[in-house]
Amino acid sequence: MDANDMTRFGFDLTETQLEIRDMMLRFATERLAPGAADRDRTEIFPHALINELAAMGTMAMKSAPEDDGPGLDNTGYALAIEALSRFDASIAVVAVASNLAAAILSKGATAEQRARYLAPVARGERGALSFALTEPGAGSDTAAIRTRATRDGDGWVLNGEKQWITGAAGAQLFTVFAKTPTETNPNAASCFVVPADTPGFRLGRIEDKMGLRSSGTAQLFFEDCQLPADALIGAPGDGFRLALSGISASRVAIAAQSIGIAERAYALGLDYATQRQAFGRPVAGFQNSRFAIADARTALDQCWLLMLRAARLLDRGIPIRAEASMAKLAASETCGRVVDQMLQLHGGNGYSRDYEIERLYRDARVMRIFEGTSEVQREVIARDILGS
Repeated sequence: MDANDMTRFGFDLTETQLEIRDMMLRFATERLAPGAADRDRTEIFPHALINELAAMGTMAMKSAPEDDGPGLDNTGYALAIEALSRFDASIAVVAVASNLAAAILSKGATAEQRARYLAPVARGERGALSFALTEPGAGSDTAAIRTRATRDGDGWVLNGEKQWITGAAGAQLFTVFAKTPTETNPNAASCFVVPADTPGFRLGRIEDKMGLRSSGTAQLFFEDCQLPADALIGAPGDGFRLALSGISASRVAIAAQSIGIAERAYALGLDYATQRQAFGRPVAGFQNSRFAIADARTALDQCWLLMLRAARLLDRGIPIRAEASMAKLAASETCGRVVDQMLQLHGGNGYSRDYEIERLYRDARVMRIFEGTSEVQREVIARDILGS
């Protein structure tokens, strides 16, 4: 069985979708793989590689041609993220965050705002965007954000902090969500675009993470940060609507990323088990190893089908929630199990940083946490089934 043969899933993928996947696989193999271990060790944000990917349109893949974007669909986007994630999940998640921010601008920004902020990213003239919603006291509970924007003449003043912001170390532009309460809606929130050089805005510490160590995840601080009127994306109070508008597509992307990490682990485990000798025969000759390989391949193919189904439904304009959550839940949890199984096939070597599988083990863990924890995904699915 060829694990890279996309025809085996029974979906009619377009030439464009297959080409973008092949292009990302080549780039990941040739440009990302060689330095991935060093970037993980040093935790240095890979500005040059991000700019190379940006020049390929990767930081705003779904932005429309009228905004100088590639206009890629959700299926092609997911295939691209899966390919990048096989060899450097840190860089892939920066692309996911940038594309989420780009989707917010595509949906909520005026034509003038898109020309100023989105088109340069789509053309590759500017690096990655960053999506800033999460705070120290507001993760899955997005309504609990405390960052606040208040009117100041025609503009706004932003105060507060953000945490766990992916790609923040290298981003030049942020989509930031803040409370803008009114008498009728005290929990109203709005979305603002904030350039990195805005007075009153500063980058906090780079998080010292277990995995995805070179993704430049950082804190953000806003201290009387002055924003002009046209920094507002959409109407006042549109913030949560805009944030949630891209959540299904983003969860499909994290499903794709989980698959990419697990596929790489599977390839490493398969290679190791067929080459490594124990008691006079290959590790793959033992039934327990063969069953682990069979289980991993079966589980991965199930995840592919769920992920591709969700992406195709989005491409048809069908609003989905449960299907995206199913894809994300299954892929992220399968990723953890598959990487663990493949590390087990490596024996003691899998516990060493000299082996790539060790990094994949650490990278895999967060897949069950961000873009909605596994518990959140189960609740979304249950509500869809039970109606409450």
